[in-house]
Amino acid sequence: MIGMTEREHPVQDFIETMGLRFQDQQMPRIAGRLFGLLLIEGGPFSFGELADRLQVSRGSISTNARLLDDLGLIERVAKPGDRQDYYRIAPEGLVSLFRKQVAKLRWSGEYYRSTAEQLPDHMGHAKRRLTVAATCAHKAAEGLERGLAEAEAILEEQNVA
Repeated sequence: MIGMTEREHPVQDFIETMGLRFQDQQMPRIAGRLFGLLLIEGGPFSFGELADRLQVSRGSISTNARLLDDLGLIERVAKPGDRQDYYRIAPEGLVSLFRKQVAKLRWSGEYYRSTAEQLPDHMGHAKRRLTVAATCAHKAAEGLERGLAEAEAILEEQNVA
């Protein structure tokens, strides 16, 4: 990119890559770019500042900021004497998001298991597939939970959390 300093290349690359990763998860690319910018720079930034930085409309920022706020990844804040909304990265946003994933995995695993138990015996193949799905979901939840606990302990030790 012309005119960018060497330091800005990794920042812009990170922002764009986050957009692509969000898009891979069936989320708006702009939401990923917005999250990437706030994860790198923290904030708070106004809609106008965010729109300028990401070269998108204020309406797009509004829509995607609302989505990220609902997910708990960013938070809306106010500045004294200013009527604008500002957004910054939510301090516990990623941990909260991963905790929600654990809950979803646990729910899915339990649903697969209970459905398998309710099926008649002549549906043995379906029961086995549901049992495998339940095991995968429960083990994935356990692994994510264990990893989150370890990460939180490290962050607490480093006074980051």
